[in-house]
Amino acid sequence: MRMLTRQKRGCRPFVFDIPLLLLLPLFFLPPAVSEALAETLYVQPSAEVPIRSGQGTDYKILAVVPDGLAVTVLEEADPWVRVRTQGGTEGWMLKRYLSAEPPLSDRMTALQTRNEKLEQEYDRIRLEMEALTTAYSQSQQELNACFADRDEVRSNYQALRTDTADVIAIRKNLDDTVRENQFIKQQLAEIEAEKKKLEKNTSLKWFLAGGLVLITGWVLGLISGKSRRRKSSLY
Repeated sequence: MRMLTRQKRGCRPFVFDIPLLLLLPLFFLPPAVSEALAETLYVQPSAEVPIRSGQGTDYKILAVVPDGLAVTVLEEADPWVRVRTQGGTEGWMLKRYLSAEPPLSDRMTALQTRNEKLEQEYDRIRLEMEALTTAYSQSQQELNACFADRDEVRSNYQALRTDTADVIAIRKNLDDTVRENQFIKQQLAEIEAEKKKLEKNTSLKWFLAGGLVLITGWVLGLISGKSRRRKSSLY
């Protein structure tokens, strides 16, 4: 074991045991720290248990505690323990009357309190579930409405596509009709030009025919005049 030696002038050397040095602060702990390290036990169901001023039945009874009372154990000297009651009385009592388990009444009270808290928690969860159920129902209705709107949009889209196809077909027919009209107009223009050309040629023919008739008449007139003159000369 390691030893620590301390030398004082004019004094005899002395030795400290290190483990003892480590335990020394425990003897100077403040009361609050000592109480924090103390154990709380409960008086077992039995007759009233006396708290005495010392370790023995011949010591003075300082108080009598009922069963179920919680006491703080300050010191143990088997079979006795030094305790402090909630009222501040300190003394010695037999350890066999103490138990780490709370009394049945306290446990029942704790269970009832816990049961009440669980019931409150159950009510809170039930209300939240009802609210969630209502919100879910509303969301489902809104979702169904969205589905209905989607189906309507799809139907309108299909109808629009059909109408668009019809419009395209009508536009194509209209374009074909316009082109056909233009072709007919062109044909009519050509026919009109041909007609005018024929009319012009016909007029020219009639003019030539008239001129030819006139010349023929003139020639016939000359021939007829000569014939008359010849006949008159013969007579």
